[in-house]
Amino acid sequence: MTLRGDTINITFTFKGVRCREPISNLPNSAANVRYASRLLGEIQGKIERDQFAYADYFPKSKKLRIFGGASIAAKVADYLNEYIRRCEVRGLSPSTMVGYRKCYTALADLHQVTVSDLTPALVKNWLIKSDSSAKTARNRLSFLRSSIDEAVTDGLLQANPVSLVKVSRYLDVDSASERVVRDVDPFTPAEVEAILNTAMNINEQWASLFAFAFATGMRPSEICALRWSSIDWIGNTVAVSSATVVGITKSTKTRAGTRIIELTKEAIAALNSQKRFTFMRSELVFEDPKLGKPWPGAEPIRKKAWLYTLRRSGVRYRHLYQTRHTYATANISRGCNLFWLAGQMGHKGPEMLFRHYGSYLSEYDGQTAKAPIPIQIQK
Repeated sequence: MTLRGDTINITFTFKGVRCREPISNLPNSAANVRYASRLLGEIQGKIERDQFAYADYFPKSKKLRIFGGASIAAKVADYLNEYIRRCEVRGLSPSTMVGYRKCYTALADLHQVTVSDLTPALVKNWLIKSDSSAKTARNRLSFLRSSIDEAVTDGLLQANPVSLVKVSRYLDVDSASERVVRDVDPFTPAEVEAILNTAMNINEQWASLFAFAFATGMRPSEICALRWSSIDWIGNTVAVSSATVVGITKSTKTRAGTRIIELTKEAIAALNSQKRFTFMRSELVFEDPKLGKPWPGAEPIRKKAWLYTLRRSGVRYRHLYQTRHTYATANISRGCNLFWLAGQMGHKGPEMLFRHYGSYLSEYDGQTAKAPIPIQIQK
């Protein structure tokens, strides 16, 4: 400890570096000198126990450029939030950021854990209690692991404890193909009819959107971005090149996703029904009828229209994306050409159809006729 004018300085060695820091705002007095001496002893004790964080004692020090600005009291939530902010700066897609925020919420039980106290056992217990699917658990652990990597970089942890926890050791993990098949839960023709008739009695624009989804197999995000200018009324086709997620429209995820879909008479009928609502006043085909604005994504459709319609219709709930699976399985069961169907759905080839719809393809009889699913709305 040294005195320089009216300033009290303490001197110590941390990670091989000789450090001298002023004790700010303390006049040079006997009492303050004793306080500085006790503080120096406390710092040296924490250095010996490997518990010293420079930022906790000297948050404005230039030495933070050497030792980092992390606080030993930092919580898991602090690093989760930091990771989300960095991902936003990197410009990750809106759908990815939505997924990360869901992961953040799911990790709530770990938020207030001090990072230095985070252990594989804590992560393991959280994983077992989460009662989530293996795929969801992997996504959440990946988000947590990437976030805690920064704590390792900051020197708060010697190694990332999340890396030691494997989903396969604690959860019932299906094979990839089994998970896909489990997710495919199409609607029967009777259920499709019930959904469309119920929607027509509630709101004609809802019915048009649902009918178009069943008749084309387009993803909900692609339907939200559909423009009138993309429809070829002479050739009865629609060009798919974009998707809307959380209010942001972007190009389709893959090159195969940019495609031309052949419109059936049922799809044309749905568009004609929608014409009187948006054709002359909007570039986009479908809108939220209550707001008179385009749908910002699939989730608002699910909350405002889809969920209510299924409840009223008596049909067992499935996600809106099952309209796409319904289109695929209906065409497969009719013996359509698989290369044609893969192109219509935006897949590179029929291999993806085998992955998703293998059990339905067992009835495939080799026919090559195009057989789109008939979708009708009773007015």
